[in-house]
Amino acid sequence: MRRITALVAGAGLALALTGCSAPAPGGQGSDELAPAALQLGWLPNIENGVYVLGDEKGYFEDEGIELEILPGGPDVTVDAQIVGGGALVGLMSTQTLADAVRNGAPLVGVAALYQFSSTSITMLADSGIEEIEDLAGTRIGVTTGQEVTLLPFLEWVGVDTADIEIVTVDGSATPLVTDQVDALYTTLGNVPVVLEAQGTPTTSFAVADYGYNRWSSILVVREDSLEDPDKLEQIKAILRGTLASAEDFIADPEAAGELVYEVYGDQLGLERESQVDGAVVWADLIERGADLNEGGLLEITEKGVASTQALFDDILDIDLDAADLFDLSAQEGILGE
Repeated sequence: MRRITALVAGAGLALALTGCSAPAPGGQGSDELAPAALQLGWLPNIENGVYVLGDEKGYFEDEGIELEILPGGPDVTVDAQIVGGGALVGLMSTQTLADAVRNGAPLVGVAALYQFSSTSITMLADSGIEEIEDLAGTRIGVTTGQEVTLLPFLEWVGVDTADIEIVTVDGSATPLVTDQVDALYTTLGNVPVVLEAQGTPTTSFAVADYGYNRWSSILVVREDSLEDPDKLEQIKAILRGTLASAEDFIADPEAAGELVYEVYGDQLGLERESQVDGAVVWADLIERGADLNEGGLLEITEKGVASTQALFDDILDIDLDAADLFDLSAQEGILGE
């Protein structure tokens, strides 16, 4: 793999990789590439396909950046990586960024790839669950810790959570097809794609359709990185490369899925079909988020910030000004043009 950090058994190696104090990008009067690290939230798959594609097509090199993509995992905390200087940019969700800031982390989001939440509640098509209210009295599978976001959503849509049985699962489709649960709290690009590929039809409630719209793959940096001219130029270069790659990803998601499989399939045991089919879902989510918030790809708009504030106030009960989570200066002249 070119410029992508090799996956190793111990995630600790990724924590030691740095490169955020380099000079300005090579495109700014230099023939040399400036090294910079991007920390993923989890292990690479099609959800991060925009970065794999952009790396392979040389979009970051074109902007003067030698981008090192650091895999996430259970032992990697994205906010700590950014704060500690292990990565110039990291990918976080609305809630993880809010939690980090409330705990004193000097972080801000400068762009956001997925502004239409991928989170869903997924059932087998013949489950008899046709409306959100039908979830009352059901068994819903969640991975460890997910109930803290699921339960507020159910309360928001009027489902009595006292009648819900929360079942901890491993994130696979198995509990659903073996009748251990009636529904799974998952992502639109995961379980539904896997089961459809196996010939098992599903139905899903996209939580964003009910106003419960938590963004993911927010590009997060240290606040003081935006005050450093060299780092600011690197951040802008990463935004330009990400935008170019996102446009390609949307234009031909199947090709992006094939590429992710070729790069990471053997290392991570990925299935070709799920990566290719999943790419179509993730590409659609990028576009839906831009449309929903009335902006360009990746662009954080005033409408998007307002919707995040409503999420904090009305559903998650987070006492925080959403505007404090974002700094829009880096996206000026790049996004939404």
